[in-house]
Amino acid sequence: MIEGFLNPGLAIGATLAAVPLVIHLLNRQRHRPQRWAAMRFVLAAHRKTRRRVQLENLLLLLLRMLAVAALAFAVARPFAAGDSPLAGLQEERRDLVLVIDGSASTGYRAEVESVFDRIQERAAALLEGLDEGRGDRVRVILAGARPRVFPWTDPKDARSILQSIEEPLDEALDLALALGEVANLAEESARRGVGGGAEIRLLSDLQESSFLALAVADEAAAGGARPALAEQLSRIDALDLQVLVEDLGPRDLTPPNLSVESILVLGEGPRAGSPFEVAVGVSNHGERELLAERVALQVGGERLPSLRVDVPARGTAEAVFTLTLDEPGYHDIVVSLEGDRLKVDDRRARVVLAPPPLEVLVVNGAPADRVEEDEAGYLLAVLEPPTDELDVDGVSGSPFRVRTISPTELEDADSPIEEADLIVLANVPALPRGAITRLEEQVAAGSGLLISVGDRIGDLAGWSENLFQEDGTGLLPGEPVRRVSAADRTRYYRVNEFDDQHPALTFFGDERWRPLLTETPFYDFVAFTPSPTARVLATFDDTARSPFLMERAYGDGKVVLWTSSVDRAWNRVPDSPGTFVPLVLELVQDLGSRFQQERNLSVGSGIELVVESFPRAASLISPSGAQRPIEGDSTERPDRRWSLPMLDGSWMESVGVYSVRAEGARAEPVAVQFDAREGDLKRATALEVEAIHPALRVATISNDDGAAAPAAAPKRGELWRWLALATLLFLVAESLWGAWIGSRRRYDS
Repeated sequence: MIEGFLNPGLAIGATLAAVPLVIHLLNRQRHRPQRWAAMRFVLAAHRKTRRRVQLENLLLLLLRMLAVAALAFAVARPFAAGDSPLAGLQEERRDLVLVIDGSASTGYRAEVESVFDRIQERAAALLEGLDEGRGDRVRVILAGARPRVFPWTDPKDARSILQSIEEPLDEALDLALALGEVANLAEESARRGVGGGAEIRLLSDLQESSFLALAVADEAAAGGARPALAEQLSRIDALDLQVLVEDLGPRDLTPPNLSVESILVLGEGPRAGSPFEVAVGVSNHGERELLAERVALQVGGERLPSLRVDVPARGTAEAVFTLTLDEPGYHDIVVSLEGDRLKVDDRRARVVLAPPPLEVLVVNGAPADRVEEDEAGYLLAVLEPPTDELDVDGVSGSPFRVRTISPTELEDADSPIEEADLIVLANVPALPRGAITRLEEQVAAGSGLLISVGDRIGDLAGWSENLFQEDGTGLLPGEPVRRVSAADRTRYYRVNEFDDQHPALTFFGDERWRPLLTETPFYDFVAFTPSPTARVLATFDDTARSPFLMERAYGDGKVVLWTSSVDRAWNRVPDSPGTFVPLVLELVQDLGSRFQQERNLSVGSGIELVVESFPRAASLISPSGAQRPIEGDSTERPDRRWSLPMLDGSWMESVGVYSVRAEGARAEPVAVQFDAREGDLKRATALEVEAIHPALRVATISNDDGAAAPAAAPKRGELWRWLALATLLFLVAESLWGAWIGSRRRYDS
């Protein structure tokens, strides 16, 4: 009979039907019979009409109780199953869950209109078949990388929602997330005892990467995509529901499309004033080879000469550009193709950083006139290029800007320590507490510190008094124990083991270059006991496996200890350019490189932008040119840079180059990149989609206009309108019956 209620709690109101009976019984208890002489005449008359009066009162009471009960049940809104005896009385209200594929691939224009236009038209046609007068409801879900779920509404408001969605999103379709929202809605309705007849429609272009790619990856569980999709579909199937998929994509199973797939920086990366190469990957997703396709590139809005590439069918080609950036900082690179039927993937942007030269401050503890005798002579020869390479078009071509001072200058107020990205202490004897404090503050703020030892160190205990602390607060990553020296020059120590995954040592991880580090003689070094927070990067082959290189974090910076000298007095490393040059360069680069922010984001990602100076009156400029003020307070970082307030994903939902502009500062670019997989428009067939899960069913095309066949009638229907009508009839009957009884009794009296 009745299967359930939309508002089961309100069905309790049916107990109010007993109120008229209770009132009747209470009133009877208040009347006490009193005998008086004339009563015998009344009793005689009453006996003649008692049975008729009782029946009349009983019927009146019954009508009142039925009216209350019918009203309570109508408000509770009961529904019945399709095979119920009450099926003929069901209210044919429809609940439609409309999932709109809003992924970027639906922007493809097969002819005049795009696939998304067809999806919009089909969605509007489905709404035309609904009747808000009978209570039909619609839930619109716009599916992309994340689903946008709109509340339940009537067909009229649903049409307004569709009209507000003018263009597809710049995102790929995450089908598992979209159907997960559908499953959540269905389960919530089931818990409330409502929605069993909900109709689920997915309007899509059946892009293979959104459907079949998940099926193929099932056993490998690539990224967990297929299990997640299967789980959501199983949740829907468990509620005896199906997802009716309508194919509104182009006719071709493999629509032709050319897209910019990648922008990669080749080599070591850009340096201001120095040329570097950028490789642009172009993908042909069609079945026909494309010849002499033009690839254009611009940097910071300045267009470079274009290149032409031949792209094989279902293959890729590469165009390599040579660029030169005029100044340090972040720069945007935009690549574009000649427009085709899907415009969103014909452009791609990337932000690259040309870092400013590292400010290296060398504190030389044993200077000398000759390079061979100077403690930092070989180090400076590596860091300082020849004079004719210092300047290219007015911009320094060297990655380093080196200054040398003596240990006594380190404590001076005008010493350049606060400008240094990296500080090198080369055989520096014991320092006063004031100089140590300045070093600690600078390293904690983000600078690097490279410490090497030598003859000037002298007493190890006195040298490390202010540099090492047992509680780990000192700069040294270990406690000095003793100096270790080989018996003579015919005997020496070598590097035995090293961490070839560390950025400074990866060069020597190649078996060809490994001997350059492991076969170089060391005659003297200082044995250290590493701190618990230190990381040993390389060890000697002595019995104690003493450290050669140790590293530890200190605040926002890092400290590396070189336990031998950096000149040729204690080892032969400077005599081997193949060892000394890459080791020094990689150590300096790793230690001196400060915070570098990744500014290439996916659609909908957020970012807390870090800039060099205080961003006064900052605003975000979108690719379309729209300007949006950035509200909130910026915060100063320990490295003296500034962090803007968090810009969440809603700020960056379109692909292209965004820029943050502030008064008195250069624009700071951010690139939002297109998901390259979305450019492959290859489509799945109906059989392939239905094979994914039983809960997926592709709609058949049966009408002449190409519209999908209407869905089956709802499995459940409501009865509230009939109950409301019954309530009205009971009230009318009660009123008429009560009036008739009153007039009859007045006549009888």
